Amino acid sequence: MIYSCGAKRPKIDEEAYVAPTAVVSGDVTIAAGSAILHGAVVTAEGAPIEIGEHCVVMEHAVLRATTKKLVLGARSLVGVGAYVVDASLGADSHVPNAATLGESSRSRNAESYAAFLRKTHADDEAIEERKPAKRAAPAETLPKPVDVQGVDSAMMLELQEMEHRRQEALRKQRGS
Repeated sequence: MIYSCGAKRPKIDEEAYVAPTAVVSGDVTIAAGSAILHGAVVTAEGAPIEIGEHCVVMEHAVLRATTKKLVLGARSLVGVGAYVVDASLGADSHVPNAATLGESSRSRNAESYAAFLRKTHADDEAIEERKPAKRAAPAETLPKPVDVQGVDSAMMLELQEMEHRRQEALRKQRGS
């Protein structure tokens, strides 16, 4: 999902790949040949993010810029589940799986950080809308429930009629 953050919109090169389940939000620049994989979050919350050419941000990794610009140099790799905040990494960098780099969000006062996030994202809007989920049809267009008791009675009458015809046919065969 691609989001603006206030007036800031992501700039994604047409040769870059962003998976449909990834989130890219705010003042983010993604260069040609880079890939943001499923579940990754790249969010600029106060400072910009620049991802160089031919970088890979793997599944469920988080890149977040809050107070300082986050830079991911060309040909860099951010491993699965890694968490990178306000860091500047040169070309050919590698962030191991589940690593944490840069300022830890735990070092912030949670209350002031939450207030900052509310203010920062107050005007966010989706740039690429997801297809709306299928909604249940209105009650008047749903098929009416079948009257099971009425069906049972009709079936019993038909079975009785069939049995009566069968008995009549047997009597005729016997000549009675």
